[in-house]
Amino acid sequence: MRSSPRNSTGAVSSLVAPGIPRPSLTESHWSSGRASGKSMVSSVKCLPEDKPVASGGGVSVNISLTEPILFLRGFEQNVNSERSTAMLRGALVLKISKPTKLKAITLKFRGKALTKWPEGIPPKKVEFEELDILMSHTWPFFNSQFATAETGTGADRVDLYKTAGGLGSSPNNSSSNLTTKEAKRLSLQVNQSRSFGKGETPSGGPSVAQRGYRTFNAGEYTYNFELPLDSHLPETIDVDLGSVKYELEATVERAGAFRTNLVGTKEVTLIRAPSEGSLEQVEPIAISRSWDDQLHYDIVISGKSFPLGAQVPIAFKLTPLAKVQCHRIKVFVTENVEYFCNNKRVHRMEPVRKVQLFEKRADGPPTSTFPGSTMRIVSGGGVPYDQRAAAARGEDVQVQDSTNLLGDLGGDTNVGPTEMEFNVQLPSCHNMRDKDKLNKLHFDTTYQNIQVHHWIKLVMRLSKPDAVDPNKRRHFEISIDSPFHILSCQATQANTALPAYSSPEPAQDGTRVPECGCPNAPVRRTSPTGFVPTLSSMGRSRGNSVTTVPTPELARPQAAHIGGPTEPAVQRPIHLMRVPSFNPPAFSDEEPPPPLQTPPPLYETIASPTSGLADYFSRLSDAYDDDSDPERNDRGRVEIPLTPGGRTNRSMDERRTWLPVGH
Repeated sequence: MRSSPRNSTGAVSSLVAPGIPRPSLTESHWSSGRASGKSMVSSVKCLPEDKPVASGGGVSVNISLTEPILFLRGFEQNVNSERSTAMLRGALVLKISKPTKLKAITLKFRGKALTKWPEGIPPKKVEFEELDILMSHTWPFFNSQFATAETGTGADRVDLYKTAGGLGSSPNNSSSNLTTKEAKRLSLQVNQSRSFGKGETPSGGPSVAQRGYRTFNAGEYTYNFELPLDSHLPETIDVDLGSVKYELEATVERAGAFRTNLVGTKEVTLIRAPSEGSLEQVEPIAISRSWDDQLHYDIVISGKSFPLGAQVPIAFKLTPLAKVQCHRIKVFVTENVEYFCNNKRVHRMEPVRKVQLFEKRADGPPTSTFPGSTMRIVSGGGVPYDQRAAAARGEDVQVQDSTNLLGDLGGDTNVGPTEMEFNVQLPSCHNMRDKDKLNKLHFDTTYQNIQVHHWIKLVMRLSKPDAVDPNKRRHFEISIDSPFHILSCQATQANTALPAYSSPEPAQDGTRVPECGCPNAPVRRTSPTGFVPTLSSMGRSRGNSVTTVPTPELARPQAAHIGGPTEPAVQRPIHLMRVPSFNPPAFSDEEPPPPLQTPPPLYETIASPTSGLADYFSRLSDAYDDDSDPERNDRGRVEIPLTPGGRTNRSMDERRTWLPVGH
């Protein structure tokens, strides 16, 4: 394979050299092969049947992908960042119902990015679109002008249809590539003469290159392909004024004056997912602050990236330090979309879009923009003692003070922190198809010309007594913003991670797996990994009391708060901030240490029966004054033989009494 240098737009174009055999991706009994014609057997199963991308004149063109969706790893696009590849694999299948004359069979893979500029691209403002070719690759599977066209069709697998005359029932007929009329003419020519002249083939007729076509008998011709894709390529994007799209284009050129070419395309979806060593989906966002000596709040968001259609677990711990009131809590997601063109010299930023996901008011039940959000009060909140279990289960209860989420702080019976846990539902791909653009969100992107980023925003409405008039209250809003990644609904743990070796529960129907992590997602036709554990099965394997909807869902990372009212021993990250302890042991319960000896003992009575340092120096001098060692000479050195068994004479040890001639 040879590649052309990068152009100004950074695109990569490559062309596969003809005659190079490729590994087969399907099981076959025999193959015509591009170079050797030998059969190639693979352990990969046959690809599922897809809708033809083009058909006409008895020829049907199919493009089957081994992986319908490819995942690119990592959000870092620096040059020094870690690179990985995603393998695009599949097969181009030609179904021919009758003998057809074909000139060429080609498959192209292209990636292109488009940005729209309604006001025109400065400075001339005469162009309203910018198109960049990100990547281009071509597979010339068959061409009548190639030398390999004389020996076969170049397919990795050929399955000929059986006909009444018996033609097409054996591989040899495909190699000869003769119709019934040509076979009769060949038999007469072979009987008359077995010689052929210049420019003729042994069959007695013109070559394939001279004819400009080759006759394909009725059957199925499979051409396998594969291509590694760098993770630094941008993912598939579809926003209001821009897009990034990848597609495969198959072209079948037919011989004849009135025979049009068959052209069909199939889109390839690239999804961005966190890198393999990333902790974005399990590492929480922890916020611990105090507001105006009135309220101390601890907030934990269990994760830094979530796919569309998932729930964002958020834990609140609000500790009042004065007579402060919390009237409502809102959860928003803000989306920032930026466009660039002309090598980033032209920039446009869309207005920030803010979508409210969840709201909890003190005087009413919680409301969610997208169905599926839940909340529960773990402790405090003005919930009576007999209703705390119901509040911990997420049920609606009657609180003491309907104007304060922290409860009635007038007495001493309800003084303490309030802990609440939210599961905020993100919009799903079903919402993306809606016409309501106000609530439409797009996942994060890494393309330099189309950048989409998100922030999660928590807003608390607070009030405190007025310093001048205690009967009045002053209202404030606290806003906590934190960046986080919104992934595609396809970037779930079940799609990006390896399957479990053993399932925590027997699979009732392992082949029925949702297409994505959105609620009520359609079911796949086949599952490449078999059983995928759901969130409910993961919860039962850990032994917690997490409840889920009965519809099948893809596995997601463990939430930050996994404890329940029946399991107080399970620690949640919000409890890690609980300092000091609310129930410390009594001082008398601790066993006191042994009493100290006063005054402390002398060194001589503990370390040695001698006289301390003076004795140490005297013993040290005695050790150096000992001359009883017979191996020690007058100079204080010990003679060590150079060789085992004693010292032997060597030339270097003899004293030289002679000098060389000439000195």
